Amino acid sequence: MDEAKLYWTIIVAVVSAGWVVTAFVRDRISQSVERTSVIVNRLMDGDKLLIDNPDVQKYLSQNAAREEDYFRRQAVLEDELFYKAKAYVYRQLNMFDEILSISARTGSGWSFLKPPALTELSDWETYIKVKLGHPLCRSILNNEQHIFGESLRNFWDANRDEIQSIPADPFIW
Repeated sequence: MDEAKLYWTIIVAVVSAGWVVTAFVRDRISQSVERTSVIVNRLMDGDKLLIDNPDVQKYLSQNAAREEDYFRRQAVLEDELFYKAKAYVYRQLNMFDEILSISARTGSGWSFLKPPALTELSDWETYIKVKLGHPLCRSILNNEQHIFGESLRNFWDANRDEIQSIPADPFIW
């Protein structure tokens, strides 16, 4: 009789442990999707800014073929639209820094102690590289990167040559 109780106790403990692990994994996946959703919502808010301010989008598109030093000239400081575009780009760079910071904390590999990762990180990195190709982004990152977090600075340093080798597409803005 005592053996039967022991076996049932072991079976219940194993099933309970399995249930706890399953619930934990499900919750982490849910948290990962939720984190990604928050970032996507911020991205959509940025798109709304462009929709509400088509002049900013037009400015960025029209200046996509310029050299990055154009955005460091004294004459550009006379253009009010430059300030709106730069504020928009700062907002984007801060969002990219957050994405990269979250991915750096979650890292590769699986651990119960790390926060859940963002979904489709490689797609985010590709998106970031494309957006950083704009000469205004490059100008900011080459001259003002100290105001951003370590994650964005490291990403820029690691991918700078690749990003700068591809001309900016004026139609992505």
